[in-house]
Amino acid sequence: MKALKLLTNICLLLFMTTGCEQDNFPAPQETFKGKFVDKNSGKPFQTAIGNTGIRIRMMEYSWDDNPQPYDFNCKMDGSFYNDKIFSGSYGVRPSGAFVPLEEERLEIKGVVERVYEVVPILQVEWMGEPVLNADRTVTFKVKITYGSEDPRYRTPLVESRLFVSENQYVGDFSFSTNYTIILNPAQMGLTASTILDDDGVVLTITTAQSQKAFPDYSRKYFFRFGARSQISFDATNRYNYTDVKEVLIP
Repeated sequence: MKALKLLTNICLLLFMTTGCEQDNFPAPQETFKGKFVDKNSGKPFQTAIGNTGIRIRMMEYSWDDNPQPYDFNCKMDGSFYNDKIFSGSYGVRPSGAFVPLEEERLEIKGVVERVYEVVPILQVEWMGEPVLNADRTVTFKVKITYGSEDPRYRTPLVESRLFVSENQYVGDFSFSTNYTIILNPAQMGLTASTILDDDGVVLTITTAQSQKAFPDYSRKYFFRFGARSQISFDATNRYNYTDVKEVLIP
């Protein structure tokens, strides 16, 4: 019995050793990095983190004409960095709250860097700096216009939000439900079918409109404004964003 057990352990060890040798493939180590830039303003393209932000889809055509897609997402400022990619020939197609881009063929080997200039669906901009009021509320002014002159991308707005968070990662992926303000078309002075003219719409939002007042002690908050129209890409209705404003509430 002991001899049989010893023989079984030896066979198992040999099997494991052989398996290790067969699976000893090089780890992915090529790098694809870059950034997305707002073509209209020349500034970094502001986006969400995760599935509601910019998705980069990579299709490796080195071995298959119909490969399994490999997706990853950008940072809030539209930059991206992925150093875990296998060397090969890829079709790359980004998707976000911008006029769609065609798939681009790239050879990924070593470090490959790309800068994508994109036209946002909505141009969302702060107008001036936030104003801290005597009652510890904050007033913001924003402007929303269309980013493209193509009528296909000039559709009615469905919603805008002043996102508020206790940390810098603020957007539809991370926000305080107590302080974030949601505006429907009527609250923006629009109808559900309004097409904006070239002047767009200017909104003034004060945090007094939120569900709850800020607590009665000094604290830093982070604000970001986002708006979205009826347009969806890849079954996702994404926001266009401003950058983040940091305000100390005394």
